[in-house]
Amino acid sequence: MSLMQNRMKKILYSLLLMLFLGACSANLETKEIETPTMELLAEGPLFEGANTTTATWEFDLSELLGGEESKISKAKVTSIEVMLQESDDLPALEKMVLEMTSKNTSMIRLGLHEGEFQAKEWIGLNVADKQENLAKAFEDGRITFVGDFDLLDDEFWGNVQFQLRVKFELGIK
Repeated sequence: MSLMQNRMKKILYSLLLMLFLGACSANLETKEIETPTMELLAEGPLFEGANTTTATWEFDLSELLGGEESKISKAKVTSIEVMLQESDDLPALEKMVLEMTSKNTSMIRLGLHEGEFQAKEWIGLNVADKQENLAKAFEDGRITFVGDFDLLDDEFWGNVQFQLRVKFELGIK
């Protein structure tokens, strides 16, 4: 084969690849959704070090998508906010790692806060760069959020409550 034929073949393959990729992504619509404000609850007694809070969000996917019968092909978290609820004798707390799981997905890290918490103050978590399999979690209709925070006191016999809001960007086909 001549040099000219090889170049023409490469150009033709490149064009076909670009057309194929363009056709696959052309009909992807983006939609932003936000969870309702949920309560993350850690029931006492709690001890120094890592403690766990959980909240479950149940939803109807067709309602989230405005009644459309579409499939979510891509999902990512765009923001996470938590607020420590005020209570009597609240212990000193710091750091939170927020993860999520669903029936058909393993635990996925969503975000991190490295610092202390002040009651009644919304704090934005740093959203994880790597977010895999989030779209699959939406197929389940139920997502459980798990927040691990550090208790600085030796022990606390009460409950610790946070409020949680998570925003997602969905790619819909």
